Amino acid sequence: MTTTQKRNRGQNGDTLPRVRAVSRAISILRCFTPAQMHLSLGEIASGAVLDAGTTRRLLVTLRDEDLIAQSDDGRYHLTMQLWRLVAAVPEGRSLRDLAMDHLRDLAMSTGHTVLLSVLREGKAICIAREHGDSPVQVRWWPIGEAMPLNCGAAPRLLLAHMPEAERQAVLDGPLSALSRKSITNPMALREMLEDVRRNGWSLATDDVVEGLSALSAPVRGPGGTVVGAVSLGGLTASILNDNGGPSPRILEALTTTCLRISERVPS
Repeated sequence: MTTTQKRNRGQNGDTLPRVRAVSRAISILRCFTPAQMHLSLGEIASGAVLDAGTTRRLLVTLRDEDLIAQSDDGRYHLTMQLWRLVAAVPEGRSLRDLAMDHLRDLAMSTGHTVLLSVLREGKAICIAREHGDSPVQVRWWPIGEAMPLNCGAAPRLLLAHMPEAERQAVLDGPLSALSRKSITNPMALREMLEDVRRNGWSLATDDVVEGLSALSAPVRGPGGTVVGAVSLGGLTASILNDNGGPSPRILEALTTTCLRISERVPS
């Protein structure tokens, strides 16, 4: 090995000793997958190839750092804090990365705030946001933050496409109220969700912030599964038509954007 090669290895950190605790913590995080979002201590220890004592100590540390939480049944799951970290990733093939240019185009063509959200831990999580040039922009849903599933166009769209048992658990309450017009009646909410599935889009007026409305449509993966929701929000008069429904121009732009993003979702 030449002197230059040795110098480069040193600068890159290749010759430095590794921190075993960090490697072990990462092996724990990698145990969680979309198919296995809730794991017991034994399952994590087995998946990470660690003894139970070491696994528990690392889990407690990760919990204190708000990267992992523990449910009432004792099983562990990742937290929304990881979405805040994902938002800082400069490139990749996540849903956010696949959608960003289309979200930006939609924001510029309509002038509205455009958001991309996904379902996590029984809540809707914003993973991307783009602002248009309208004087009023939606700023009350930051990236990485959660919204209750009964409030807002995108959360209700995601709720409408949940498996029935999970949807019923949400309907059984308690249902949050973000404004005086939030839908907290389970029967009224169920009827609204049926309309969402039938129409293929979700409309919300005044139920998060009075005076503002939002329109949302689904991003679908292979087989038609809903993997996310694109929504745009702004002053009610700019989202609705004279009959109280969505503006045809806004709805067409939104659904076209969702179709284009869906075409990029890998199988």
